[in-house]
Amino acid sequence: MKKQSIEEVRAFNRVYTVFMGILNKSYLESDFSLVETRVMHTAINKDGIMPSEIVALLNIDKSYLSRIITSLEKRKVITKNKSSSDGRSIRLSITEYGKKEFEKLNQASDIQVEGLLSQLSAKDCERLVKNMSEIRDILEKK
Repeated sequence: MKKQSIEEVRAFNRVYTVFMGILNKSYLESDFSLVETRVMHTAINKDGIMPSEIVALLNIDKSYLSRIITSLEKRKVITKNKSSSDGRSIRLSITEYGKKEFEKLNQASDIQVEGLLSQLSAKDCERLVKNMSEIRDILEKK
C-alpha cells in the first residue's frame, strides 16, 4: 500500500469527522452519542435484532455494545427480551419513547446535513454527493 494513499485516507477522515461534527460528545445536540444513535437505528430497522448482529453491522466491540445497550435500556430507549428460539440469546426492540427520540435525531440530522450542503455551490454539492456514493459503493463491497 502506498504511503500517500494511507495519508489521503487519514486526511479525508480528519476533514469529514470535523465537517459532520462527529467528534462532539453528544450527537446533534442530543443526549445520545453517535454510536448510541447508530444502535437505535439498527433496532428501529430490525425489530428483535440480536446484539451479535449489531456487532457485525457496526463493526463494534461486544463489550462496548453491551455498555451501550445497558445505557439505552436504563433510559427506556430499548428493551431486551429473551429469544423464543434460544433462551440464552436476547433480542432488542426499540420502545415507543425510543422511536420518538430517534425521529427527533433523524430530523435533526437531515437539518444538519442540509445546512452543511447549503454552504457549498450546487456544482460542489453534486460532486460531493456523487463521490460519497462512489465511496460507499466501494466500501460496501468489502
